Amino acid sequence: MSFYGFARGLVNGVAHLLFRVKIVGVENVPKDENFVICSNHKSNFDPIMVGISMPVELKFMAKEELFRFKPVAKLISALGAFPVKRGKSDVAALKSAIGALKSGGSLAVFPEGRRSPKTHLGQGKGGAALIALKAGVNILPVGINGRYGLFSKITVNIGKPIDLSQYFGTKVDSDTIKSITDDMLMPAISMLSGVPTYEEAVQKELRGSF
Repeated sequence: MSFYGFARGLVNGVAHLLFRVKIVGVENVPKDENFVICSNHKSNFDPIMVGISMPVELKFMAKEELFRFKPVAKLISALGAFPVKRGKSDVAALKSAIGALKSGGSLAVFPEGRRSPKTHLGQGKGGAALIALKAGVNILPVGINGRYGLFSKITVNIGKPIDLSQYFGTKVDSDTIKSITDDMLMPAISMLSGVPTYEEAVQKELRGSF
């Protein structure tokens, strides 16, 4: 058994002791292809929930601050994480992500880029769609619902893959990335998590101001 498999089993056991974890939609996980998993991001526990819900080994994009403490850096690197500079154009991280996918792995990305507000999702960033298109893979949306608290119920809803094959081999432009992110990806995550999108929250606020 790989270290990833051992660690996943251990963490899965601990998570089920701390929370009442329910995983829905495992049958939607592609069996013969790799993909980019995209989930909402409400807590630091989210990468754990995504990891234990997937029957395949994953790579993770993690904020570079986590790699400053060497013992933690070694552990999360062994678990498939690699650093990314938040709020900046990190070419090295993008190349690592695309390379991992092209080599046959699957990658977990939180498209909001940071933890979301309590009332709605954060605005989706285009990195996840860009990576998927460059690597020629589809996106698997995931929604995490519930409150993290001792013995509280956490549900991980795995949706059907977002088929991007019509874009493979075509020019990847900013309009395409924005359309995939705003019109396909974030609404799917919203539906699965039960949390309104950023755009829905803005519209609600605007209606309330009149």
